[in-house]
Amino acid sequence: MERANKPAVIENWNDIRELVLMSIGTDKGSWWADPNFGSELWLLRQSGKADGRAAGTLRRMILECTQWLINDGLIKKIDCEAERTGKNEISYYVTMFGINGSVVQIKEVWNAV
Repeated sequence: MERANKPAVIENWNDIRELVLMSIGTDKGSWWADPNFGSELWLLRQSGKADGRAAGTLRRMILECTQWLINDGLIKKIDCEAERTGKNEISYYVTMFGINGSVVQIKEVWNAV
């Protein structure tokens, strides 16, 4: 039986959750297997503060670094909301919509320092 060109199927939402967290938490360009994997949040952290535009920038960076999950057919859609919740803190919520209609949400806090 030939399996070429068929997308991987990950049934376990814990696996998807881990892939999202790895995508967000890995500095883009630092993973030996794929220099395009990961996020650019390290660039945001270099500024050392969460200014008025940082939540929008963080949201955009999260959506960019997780787009591969949609491209590879592992999930149907990803949404992200982010809001500044402290001087150097941004809370973000990533919602993943599965191919089968299931929904999982990750709630995390990002610190600028």
